[in-house]
Amino acid sequence: MKLKNIILFLPFIVMVACSSSTSEAAGFEIKGTLKYPHNENIVLEQMSTAGIKRLDSVKLDEKGEFKLTTIIKEIGFYRLRISEKNFATFIFNPDEKVSITGDAGNLGNTYTVSGSPDSKLFWDVNQASMKNYGQRDSLQKAFQFFMSTVKDSMRIDSMSNTLQKPYEALIAKHNKYLVDFVEKNASSFSSLAAIQQLQGDEFLPSYIKLDNGLFAKYPKSPYVTSFHEQVADKKKIAIGTEAPEITMNTPEGKPLSLSSLRGKVVLVDFWASWCGPCRKENPNVVAAYNKYQSKGFDVFSVSLDKEAANWKVAIAKDNLTWTNHVCDFQFWQSPVVKLYNFQAIPTNVLIDKNGIILGKSLRGEDLEKKLAEIFK
Repeated sequence: MKLKNIILFLPFIVMVACSSSTSEAAGFEIKGTLKYPHNENIVLEQMSTAGIKRLDSVKLDEKGEFKLTTIIKEIGFYRLRISEKNFATFIFNPDEKVSITGDAGNLGNTYTVSGSPDSKLFWDVNQASMKNYGQRDSLQKAFQFFMSTVKDSMRIDSMSNTLQKPYEALIAKHNKYLVDFVEKNASSFSSLAAIQQLQGDEFLPSYIKLDNGLFAKYPKSPYVTSFHEQVADKKKIAIGTEAPEITMNTPEGKPLSLSSLRGKVVLVDFWASWCGPCRKENPNVVAAYNKYQSKGFDVFSVSLDKEAANWKVAIAKDNLTWTNHVCDFQFWQSPVVKLYNFQAIPTNVLIDKNGIILGKSLRGEDLEKKLAEIFK
């Protein structure tokens, strides 16, 4: 992807967890000193799948000092909050004696932590991520400034190509850091902050390693069991596995199964008439179909539409001339969403003649490149 088409999203690394333990452990303590206090209240909250639960609070004294003692049942994600925009997230264990320092006016960006090994690791991965994303953002802003001052498309393309290499190098560098972090901390909750920045398809071994480490150590943790289920779903549709069967009705109301296309290379394309990005991607799918359908390529389009009329109009308007169109009109509640483990469309899965997954989320140039490789 060219740099000029990249939109940088800085990940907001906040994890949630809840406790399943019924035994209560006393002895947890957190104290700290924050600079520039103004009699603020500081609140300790547990971040659970059911929401944020207030546990305790205390007012900073004139020196910015505070101390909280409360009961924490087991490891989880917690935060110290001064306001809705001024907080810091931690990973606390029962019986830890935690010390915090920072700036009362900007706790999330200034805090340091000791006495909580997982919180320190969590801090480390967040700092590394912020630095790397900041460097990428600088390249992006430089390119945006260049585009705003230069109107020559050839010069813009040249600058895009020049900046693309260091941009991709930053991505590769950070991905390596994250993989190494998970490798070294495969049973730490802090690695959940690292793994969420890695694409599951490309880095599935890291997901599996973390899942094995966490599940062995915290088999009853709801957050860990949830992650365990997510990894299991990813493994079901990993490259090299057989694509799950899909059977839905065509626009004519007749059932059609994905397996009926065995013997062809098939793009299982998830889309909908209401999805703007899907409609913009459709010309690329059409071009691929027109170029390779004579060589044994076909498309199996699975729509998340809610209305048959809109679906049929979009098929005709976008010239989706292949005959394999199916829909169950269940929108995001369609079983294929969980079956193929996706949260956004357009997305797709490319399968070989035997139904084995060859690639995933192949769009535009990536799809053309993969098909050219297959049909060379």
